[in-house]
Amino acid sequence: MTATRRIRVLVVNGDTLLRQGLSRLLGTHPAVEVVGWALSGRTALPKIAAYAPDVVVLDLEHNQAEGLELLDRLGDGTGVHSLVVAPAGPADEVMQRVKGHLGTLALPRPAGVQGDALVAKMVHEVLPPLLRLGHAALGTDRSPTHGRVLATFGAPVARSGSTALEARSAAVAAPLQAQVPGAAGAVVPPAPAPRLSPMARTPVVVGIGVSTGGPKALTQVLPALPADFPVPILVVQHMPPKFTQSLAESLDKVCALRVGEARDGERVERGRILIAPGGQHMKLVVTEQGPVVRLTDDPPECSCRPSVDYLFRSLAEGHGGRVLGVVLTGMGEDGWLGSRAIHAAGGRVLAQDEASSTVYGMPRGPVEAGVATAVGLQAMAEAMVQVVRGVPCN
Repeated sequence: MTATRRIRVLVVNGDTLLRQGLSRLLGTHPAVEVVGWALSGRTALPKIAAYAPDVVVLDLEHNQAEGLELLDRLGDGTGVHSLVVAPAGPADEVMQRVKGHLGTLALPRPAGVQGDALVAKMVHEVLPPLLRLGHAALGTDRSPTHGRVLATFGAPVARSGSTALEARSAAVAAPLQAQVPGAAGAVVPPAPAPRLSPMARTPVVVGIGVSTGGPKALTQVLPALPADFPVPILVVQHMPPKFTQSLAESLDKVCALRVGEARDGERVERGRILIAPGGQHMKLVVTEQGPVVRLTDDPPECSCRPSVDYLFRSLAEGHGGRVLGVVLTGMGEDGWLGSRAIHAAGGRVLAQDEASSTVYGMPRGPVEAGVATAVGLQAMAEAMVQVVRGVPCN
């Protein structure tokens, strides 16, 4: 690790405007490299292990419990510093808990401003202490001024892949590895997207996750699949109850495969596409009679029920490396942890590319983490066919 490299930063914020604004504006500073972002403490944990940031900028405004739990876990020998933006009027015990963490600085949340003005104010106040923490993490005594921050949003700086940083990633991952839900031993540094060469064992099931822009995307992908598509498909589309039934019926009219809204206990069979009902999680369970779907009212994940993470995790648990996961357009990051679980089990994940996505939120995380291959929407059906049939595909 040298004093010349930039400070690696991960932004954790549940507010879309603030998360994107902080990530983009901080990334314009020449001493800062924004390596990633997360919506919550839960989803930040594996990203910290994967990206090995020097500093985590954590906003406690939206989920104090998860944020404080993340701080507790960062104290377990990771060497990651934290910059906490405290919620308005926090309780004394919350502030004392924040200040009790070594390598942590707390800032009050700016008051009286909203929107772009709040983003600009937070960047102005966050950057100087961020640089102090960052240079402390880098082991340098330099204390530069915060310099010039561009007034327009720019793209985050791409991640470096140096050997030293890969070593740091492994060191940070070690104490966090056992803390990632559903993915023990699965934390790996981000890697370049793999080529779609044949898998060691062909998939026996496909899981698809999609949200904003989903009906249009599904209408392009599913009807393009042939009637002899060799494995069943389970779909999570973020929709309210009753709407998923109409979606299934409309897709059934234009698809060669049979499409229906899933029923609890229904067999998972070749030639079938099952869509999770709105308002219920769907998971795959392997029984003596074969795989079936179970519908549950378990708590939402990533504020979603049905959740893509929930489905993907069950697929990885039920069939290990014989799973193909597909993440299509959508807001948020549901599917990120589930994609990691499939990848860690030896399966494959395809994600819609940015150019063809209505909202490049859900597909972005798996692609940038190196656990998914980006594919254009028009090419997605063909890519799925080639993967499940074991045909080489670039």
